[in-house]
Amino acid sequence: MLLSNDILIPEVARLVSEGKTVTLPLRGYSMRPYLEDGRDKGLLTKVTEPLKVGDVILARIDGDGDGNCRYALHRIVRIEGDEITMYGDGNYSPEHIKESDVLAIAKGFYRKGSDRLDSVDSLPYSIYWRTWVWLRPMRRYLLLIWRMWHYPKETTKKIKQRICK
Repeated sequence: MLLSNDILIPEVARLVSEGKTVTLPLRGYSMRPYLEDGRDKGLLTKVTEPLKVGDVILARIDGDGDGNCRYALHRIVRIEGDEITMYGDGNYSPEHIKESDVLAIAKGFYRKGSDRLDSVDSLPYSIYWRTWVWLRPMRRYLLLIWRMWHYPKETTKKIKQRICK
């Protein structure tokens, strides 16, 4: 049974604020190609040090000011005072939040069904995220190539739908 993020994430935030570490099954496609929907898990903890560019955070994103919000696990790409700009690795547009909207920080990920933690402090991970952020202007094309390689039928169908409109 999948719980709604409206139920699950506030509970995760409560546990993290109490100092507990939470392993959260990841949902969504915004952190592709590194993290995959339904396959990977994030190890989340309380923010105890100043946030920095490259950190992956769980944050509350206010909707249109109507009281509705959503949640995202995305990478910080800019910090200016209390303002944080973050992107999902698989997204093209940024999200802007306040530091007070940060619920947790990722300390690592369990990927591809492994029980071994890929720490965010490791050299390979650091090289990955720095390169991926640097490649942001080309991200749209790189992700298209990645999707065509991993999901050729679905990608071809989407391309045909866009061309035939």
